[in-house]
Amino acid sequence: MKYDFLLKQFSETEINNTNIAIAGSDKDIDWKELKNNAEQLKTVFDKISIPQGHPIIIYGHKEVLFPISILTCIHAGITYIPIDKVYPIDRIKNIIEKTGSQIIINCSDDETINTEFAIVINKKLEVLTLSTPDYKGKTYAIKNDILQYIMFTSGSTGEPKGVQIAYSSITAFVKWAIKKFGVTSEDVILNQALFTFDLSMWDLLNTLAHGATLVLTSSELIKHQEAFIERIIHYKCTLWTSTPSFVYLFFRNSTFNSNHLTSLKAFYLMGEELPAGTCKFLKSKFENIKIINAYGPTETTIITTLVEIDDAILNTYSSLPIGYAMPESELMIDKTNPDDNEGELLIAGDHVSVGYFKNEELNKQKFFTHNTKRGFRSGDIVYVEDGMFFYKGRNDDQIKMHGFRIELDEISNVLCKNELIIDAVTIPLKRNNEVKKIISFVIVKITINPEQLIEQLFFSLSTSLPNYMIPGDIVIVKEFPYNASHKIDKAKLASDYIFSQTS
Repeated sequence: MKYDFLLKQFSETEINNTNIAIAGSDKDIDWKELKNNAEQLKTVFDKISIPQGHPIIIYGHKEVLFPISILTCIHAGITYIPIDKVYPIDRIKNIIEKTGSQIIINCSDDETINTEFAIVINKKLEVLTLSTPDYKGKTYAIKNDILQYIMFTSGSTGEPKGVQIAYSSITAFVKWAIKKFGVTSEDVILNQALFTFDLSMWDLLNTLAHGATLVLTSSELIKHQEAFIERIIHYKCTLWTSTPSFVYLFFRNSTFNSNHLTSLKAFYLMGEELPAGTCKFLKSKFENIKIINAYGPTETTIITTLVEIDDAILNTYSSLPIGYAMPESELMIDKTNPDDNEGELLIAGDHVSVGYFKNEELNKQKFFTHNTKRGFRSGDIVYVEDGMFFYKGRNDDQIKMHGFRIELDEISNVLCKNELIIDAVTIPLKRNNEVKKIISFVIVKITINPEQLIEQLFFSLSTSLPNYMIPGDIVIVKEFPYNASHKIDKAKLASDYIFSQTS
């Protein structure tokens, strides 16, 4: 059995329908149960009459109901917003207030969030009506399409920004996946990315489109490497998808090799730059393993380019390519100087987002129309060699750490909300072009106990930002250094910090 995204229906329903469809943190369900649960939830949607374009919140972590809810929203044409329960409550409330969502599917046992909504669908698929929903001004339509999901990522203004993805963008990705990715119904896909991170949609959409098995792993289980590896062995996972830095966590694990993980046949790595050293390590530990490097901003629906990193590529290039563009996607390089070989990557096609949620100013800066197709200015600097695209860096202060997009200015803006802070700047510390640590520097208004202030700042950050955005250190300085261009000299801040830690 599998799900046909073009026809919006389950197909081949009598084939392999007792195979595990989803192994969650709470239970496993087969394909027949997946179909029945999705149809039951669709009936609930029909019963409460959700207006088209009104976003509902899917809240939880790695429960089976979370991907069921995503599938049912796609099946029913309902707009959804994924929110993981690891997010701080202030950030969650910010998203609820910004979108006006009146409905939550609570996949978890945590009921404290329910009071923020008029209608609650609990994990038993029961409907709890807490108040009369108000949908006025809270529906967001797209002409000739369906707004399928809004995924909130880090924003430079101090507020998360919502990336809006249409149903047509999902089908564009699925068409490519069916033809190119080599996934089959026999595959068991290992998922560890949060459903608030679009890498997770690679796992889910490929599972559904091919009739494969999806193995969800909780953040708590990932903390214990042996238990995580045992889960891979138990379910005989064949495809590993993650960021390169997640793979790096297992470099010193003696069981992370083909002798123990005999079922693994491919690593699909995405979300951040892939170091050659990571590939060489994997090839030394896993015989005949395929390593696929993929690239794509959230604004272009999961990934846009793809390439298998074979020995020929690994031995030819010092920096690894991000690959070739998906079909029907046009990639262009905006060069500052026509004689340059590099510039900002522009991406156009049906897979491009319809824009940021309620952010017209930023939409004008980042989105455009090219040959009637939606276009996006990625902010990524790339060049082409031997017909392949290579990533070189960013043209702004956005970074990626462990695969998560982080706007450094968002961290600084949250710090500046403290009345004792005059100004703040946040920088990344890198090793081999990979972000290893985030450091924030602050200037204070008055003399105060530094330990007490820093503790206070860390607390305020933890209530506003996800864990992955909390800096590794906060440093109080009297003033910021400036370069000849009268800009804050971030390189000097970094070097001074490194010197202070080693002296």
